[in-house]
Amino acid sequence: MIDFDTWHIENTDCIDHMASLPENVFDFSVFSPPFPSLYAYSNEPGDIGNSEGINREGKLHLSFFYRQLARVIKPGRAICVHVMQIPRLKRSGEVGLHDFRGLNIRIGERAGLVYEYDWALRKNPQAQAIRTRSRELQFSGLESDRSKQRGTLLDYIIKFRVPGENAAPINAKGQVSRNDWIKWAEGCWTDIKETDTLNTKEAKAEDDTKHICPLQLGVIHRCVKLFSDPGEIVFSPFTGIGSEGYESIKLGRRFYGCEMKPEYFETAKRNLRKAESAGKESMSLFAEAV
Repeated sequence: MIDFDTWHIENTDCIDHMASLPENVFDFSVFSPPFPSLYAYSNEPGDIGNSEGINREGKLHLSFFYRQLARVIKPGRAICVHVMQIPRLKRSGEVGLHDFRGLNIRIGERAGLVYEYDWALRKNPQAQAIRTRSRELQFSGLESDRSKQRGTLLDYIIKFRVPGENAAPINAKGQVSRNDWIKWAEGCWTDIKETDTLNTKEAKAEDDTKHICPLQLGVIHRCVKLFSDPGEIVFSPFTGIGSEGYESIKLGRRFYGCEMKPEYFETAKRNLRKAESAGKESMSLFAEAV
């Protein structure tokens, strides 16, 4: 067992830290793993984002990661992983896409997890074309050689489940209504606002080579409500600036996380304190109303 009140985060490598934890300690996990060879999050050699090639070091790092993750989540409980397909590096002479979604599914299954589903998240093609400067989406590519064009790259939420019986069935009463489920059971979530994220400016460092892309709060909100109950522990091995913890605490869950980069770690602590204050204020207003 681990002992803490509302939240706790460690400024450390999540793979090493999970290996030091007991088995079956967390009720649910939701996170966005670093994308190898795409985003430089830190200069740490243990950072998955610094892996040399998705199918080489990146694959090895993810293998170690999923083995430890499968240990620390309780039997029968869910894990939600946010991923996207990754463009191959043109500067290296590569073309097409890396199947990062499929890679996570395969490695998760090898670690013993059960792959059950994935939701697609709609993305705006014009915004993505501007942000990524992808010729495959731009009008210039359309008007020069359409054979190379493709649609926007969607985000995906992969749902795994840990084998075994869930000792504490998740009761939807008061958490997820039938109307919620009618909407959320759709295979593609089209109503998530891409800008619905925590502020990233204060987490930037001078040596950052790419911007941090936190997971949208609306996505976290749905996943936490669906796959955990109030008072249970939500785990994010890649806490970043604290998005998963921020939403979990506001929903009355406890949160445990790991974050390697000091700037993100400090920003996460500030965001979790804000969520804790907001949660206490909401409870106070509710008590007064009653």
